[in-house]
Amino acid sequence: MRHFLLAIAVAAIATLCNVVTASAQVAVSYPVYPWCVDYGGGDTNCYFLTWHQCRQAGSGNNGFCYRNPFYGYAGYPADRPRAPERRRG
Repeated sequence: MRHFLLAIAVAAIATLCNVVTASAQVAVSYPVYPWCVDYGGGDTNCYFLTWHQCRQAGSGNNGFCYRNPFYGYAGYPADRPRAPERRRG
């Protein structure tokens, strides 16, 4: 009976330790930027807010810019349908 109570106590302490350490972990969210530059050979950099920043980083390095596939584009201004152009005259 004594071994049984000791086993239950150890299991309870282990469970309590797991609950405490699991609740202490904090989820980390990193910013995702809308533009990436690919330098070729698998080297990429996805830390650009604007296409112009991306182009400046890629110029002279044979890099090309593309939209970050992990960025949420819902409501992004470039994806909104444009109004038809009015003709003047």
